[in-house]
Amino acid sequence: MNKQTKKHAFLLPFPRLFTRGETDAYDAIPFREAEFFGDEAAPALTAPALWSDEAVSVLAEAARTDVPADLYAVEENTVPSWLWQHRGRAARCVAESDTRQIFDRAVGGAVAQAWKQGLLDSEKHARAFYDEARYALAARHIAIEPEILHGWGLSWAYGAAEEPQADTPTEKPQQSEIANAAIDAIIGAKDGNKKATSGAPWKKLFAAQGKNETRVDLRLSDIAADWHSPAPNPARAAIDLMALRHNDGGINIDALRHTARLLTILLDLNDAQGITITLANLAPLLMALGLAYDSEAGRALTASIAALVTAECMAASAEMANFRGASEAFAANRDAIMRNLRNHARAAHGDAADYERLSVLPAPLPLKNCPDLALVAEAQSRWNDALTMARTFGLRATQATDMTPSPRLAMLMQSASQGLEPMRNLTVLAADEADGYRTELHPAVIEALTRLSYPRNAAMAVTQHIAGTKSLRKAPAINAASLHARGIDAAAFAKIEAYLPHVDTIRLAVTPWIVGIDFCRTQLKIPARKLESPRFDLLSHFGFSDEDIAKANAYCYGHSTARSAKTLHLRHRSVFACGNEVGTDARLRMAAAVQSFVSGDIGTVLTLPAAQSVENGRETMLTAWRSGIKSLTLVFDPALAAPRTPKRAARRIAAASQPHAKPIGPAKRIAKNGKTAPATTVRKPNEKRLRSH
Repeated sequence: MNKQTKKHAFLLPFPRLFTRGETDAYDAIPFREAEFFGDEAAPALTAPALWSDEAVSVLAEAARTDVPADLYAVEENTVPSWLWQHRGRAARCVAESDTRQIFDRAVGGAVAQAWKQGLLDSEKHARAFYDEARYALAARHIAIEPEILHGWGLSWAYGAAEEPQADTPTEKPQQSEIANAAIDAIIGAKDGNKKATSGAPWKKLFAAQGKNETRVDLRLSDIAADWHSPAPNPARAAIDLMALRHNDGGINIDALRHTARLLTILLDLNDAQGITITLANLAPLLMALGLAYDSEAGRALTASIAALVTAECMAASAEMANFRGASEAFAANRDAIMRNLRNHARAAHGDAADYERLSVLPAPLPLKNCPDLALVAEAQSRWNDALTMARTFGLRATQATDMTPSPRLAMLMQSASQGLEPMRNLTVLAADEADGYRTELHPAVIEALTRLSYPRNAAMAVTQHIAGTKSLRKAPAINAASLHARGIDAAAFAKIEAYLPHVDTIRLAVTPWIVGIDFCRTQLKIPARKLESPRFDLLSHFGFSDEDIAKANAYCYGHSTARSAKTLHLRHRSVFACGNEVGTDARLRMAAAVQSFVSGDIGTVLTLPAAQSVENGRETMLTAWRSGIKSLTLVFDPALAAPRTPKRAARRIAAASQPHAKPIGPAKRIAKNGKTAPATTVRKPNEKRLRSH
């Protein structure tokens, strides 16, 4: 037993929120055999029925191909029988063929280790954690990078040698460090100080090269250092916010806390060297609640969620440190980490200025704007708990959350957004019964229209504008009547209608192969030589123009946006904004509101016009710095036109988006007249509220 391990009761009793003790954790989840992926020698992987084949293909990377074909349990008198280790009788190996095998060993190995280390005092509590974690993985309330799962639980499940923890390398490119001294030079250049611009390296960062996109990854090094942001390659995981709600659509605070704690404990018991937990489906959650992504209420709710998740993860990490000992990273940087936690807690309590050793004041939690005051209160309470526990026990993980999107986790969870990203569009691809895919409206759209009290007919008009009708019967230009006039009878039209939901353009449905080659020859009198041509297009043959086809296509498959829906009120259009409709200012405002409550980075990517890239990049970078953002990525796109915003409006946007932008460290302060003023001294923190921590 580890010398630091203390013989006390474990964190449990662990409550059951997702499972019931009298049934198996998987009983409520239907499973299916997914399509084949990977090595031909490996069988298809049985997975939850709601998972897409792409999601299964991602998790398949966690499956082992070296599992002993014949396993037996090794009896251990001091361990419950369901936690006995297994070994192989023969050398013949097979591959894991069921996702449940992956989940069972990932969780079972962790629970068995906790039991043997004296961290569990009850079989009932051990079983509860085992069931809850397995269900959360199968239901995708949580997701973990497949490379991490690949090496978990091997000794317990198969008697195989444990593999060293392979932390997943982050996909972040090399970042350009921008320090406060360089920012002073930029500010000096804005004020006409030619001396400040001489030899300034920052100009090269924003110069677009050639016709291709130029990507610049910036790290505001002084801000990152202020918050003691570590730079290891930790285990990446995610929590699905849309799955953790009450029946009325509101956030289930108990379930959110429960899941964050569960995931932190699971990662720690599997000896993850560090953790970064991100949020999945944040943007759909805001939409479902009728909140615009670019709104004070939306930002306040997001900040509250991030504050609670980070606090809960830190509290769970401190609980684990009580039993397993604090990490070496915490011991080596205790003062800086505790200062970091106190600053997080102050931001959660809405403090405007009482922070310790920060070069830029962070955004405090906008308490008055949050539509869920219970969530705010819980976040503040948990930060108080996390501070007390970390001061007493230390921490196992010094970093808990990071909003940088993970494309692999997004595919695994089939999430419409990752981290702080807005939704890409309002439709999703869903598998159909014909082994194909169809475009469906995202459920958050329906929930939002219901919450905003739209009448049924008005709501249906909005949804059809977004996702289309999947029918040409009453479409403009190309419809049942116009096709009938050109020889398409009822039977042929029925074939077209039946095929429309399985494709994404009417050109693929109105074809000779759908209505029938013989029908085209005999009824439509189309010569065989035309039908045999690979360029033959039935719609063009009928005389329909490209404009006709575009109109009918939009009617059938929608616009993937609600922007021009006639029955959607103007005041609600921002609720349904997605993709490029959410501008760079809105993304920066969201990042600024949340950064104070995230241990790691935000992962903000902004696309700017390549024209005047130096000016655009400089202004955006300065805005990010004033907002206390640790890093951001700027993509300069030559195809994007430069916005025309009057100077007065631009100043209004900047002021509204950065109400808290007050640099207080070594970098110079921006005075009201736009000139630079001497740096202020760091204010003495108010210890009255946090004196016990």
